[in-house]
Amino acid sequence: MNTTKMTNKLILNLLIGGGLLAGLASCADESISLKDVNYPLYERLDTAGYQGYELVWSEEFDQDGRPNSAYWNYDEGYMRNEEAQDYLKDDPRTSRIEGGDLVIEAFKDPHEGINKWTGEPYHFDYSSAELTTKGKVDFQYGRLDIAAKIPTGRGVWPAFWMRPTDALEGKYAEIDIMEYVWGNTEDHNTYYVTLHTQATNDGLAERWSGNTSSPTLESNYHLYSLVWDEEMIQVLFDNEVVCTAEKEEGMTLDYWPFDQPFYLIMNIAVGGGWGGQWGIDETIFPKQMNVKYIRYYKPIEVSVPGGGDGNVDDGAEYVVNGGFETDLDASMQPKVGPRSDIEGLNAVNFVNRWWVLNHNNAALTIDKTTGADDSNHSLKYTNSKLDNWWSTDMSMCLQGVPAGKYVLSFWAKSSQTTAPLAVNLALCETEEDMKPTYKEWKALVKENGKTLIKKKNGNGDLYCLTSETVGTEWKQYSVTLDIPANILLKLVLKPQTQGVPNECNSYKLINPATNLEFWFDEFSLKEKK
Repeated sequence: MNTTKMTNKLILNLLIGGGLLAGLASCADESISLKDVNYPLYERLDTAGYQGYELVWSEEFDQDGRPNSAYWNYDEGYMRNEEAQDYLKDDPRTSRIEGGDLVIEAFKDPHEGINKWTGEPYHFDYSSAELTTKGKVDFQYGRLDIAAKIPTGRGVWPAFWMRPTDALEGKYAEIDIMEYVWGNTEDHNTYYVTLHTQATNDGLAERWSGNTSSPTLESNYHLYSLVWDEEMIQVLFDNEVVCTAEKEEGMTLDYWPFDQPFYLIMNIAVGGGWGGQWGIDETIFPKQMNVKYIRYYKPIEVSVPGGGDGNVDDGAEYVVNGGFETDLDASMQPKVGPRSDIEGLNAVNFVNRWWVLNHNNAALTIDKTTGADDSNHSLKYTNSKLDNWWSTDMSMCLQGVPAGKYVLSFWAKSSQTTAPLAVNLALCETEEDMKPTYKEWKALVKENGKTLIKKKNGNGDLYCLTSETVGTEWKQYSVTLDIPANILLKLVLKPQTQGVPNECNSYKLINPATNLEFWFDEFSLKEKK
């Protein structure tokens, strides 16, 4: 195995260090089976998932016929790279479910067609298929497993790869989990892994890449995996790392465009700029790719005392009674009052206690009729009318939060189909930081995946951490932060207010701002280990 930019780290911390390997080692015999195919012995064939992870989506291909249209789209005709195949849409000759496999087949089929990008005539020598989950199934973080046999031979170019669901103009991104070409190796049984970015395309950075070989790529099922979080991507072959990409501090979208949803593409190309570099052996066709299953796992979320959700391997919770299940005494009831209540050193009086500005008919109460995650308690904000964005604030303070990585999360819903909600997280590193008015406080923001401290200079408000859209159904919102050493944190919510993350002068009240109702539940600030 030869890799570029490899590290000595084994698979993402939770999946290897005491997680995945421990889970595999402890598998009962009934969850390992060779059946009639040659899986790696350590591959789990059950769908229970890896330890600490749960299966959230899968395609088992267990019913013969056409691929499931709820999951799969097709690319058609000429697509790229001066390749020799015509991609056919939903044609059983090139894509079908058969014998418990998704079969993608390329066969010799000389015919004339059109290059849809230029409108000019194009001669195809082969027909094949390219299936995608675009617009139907997205992937962001977690583990993606594809168990498959892939075709090999001179001129065939099979691939499992991913592109962003919502492509950003001028910000290229691509994850090639597997690409086979004939290559220059003696045995011609090597496949390749590559991560592409705008910076690598522009020649400003080196591509993360790797390759590995097996004499049984075509004859046996192997496990092709992507393990992915906010800081690292690793691509595996039969649970062995082939390529590692690590996010470095200060990376912009040009260098790390992977913090967004991607969709999956599976295809067999023939010839083309890379696949046809060594010519095409016409005698090897037809060629098939056989996919046994695709499984997507994400970390298990569990309820935690005090409200909020957290990873099973996460640490301490710093919000008390974030789910409002415990009755509050008079000193901890939500308070409606002037801004002076919570400014300066007075802020310490509102640690784990909610406050809202007394603008018009603002009210903040505990609603015992509805709650998130099958509970029946929540925090309810109401107001007959909002006149401006700076009068919308509701907030709560936290103390005793040590420096570290955290997940801030909460659930929310509104009486409106779509209602904006801006979120700030202010902090004081010293007592002096508490003395100015709260709009002068420092605030945490996210920039290119990195947590920064910013403070307004001139007009505006606290820097916006995130701006969400709340609907009529309960939904969880979360952000991961590296919180520095501090003596106080203040969470500020601005109902019916739209902000721009990482800006302090962009808040806007969205009308109609009358007869407002917002509900909040399961507040959590949980240490992320």
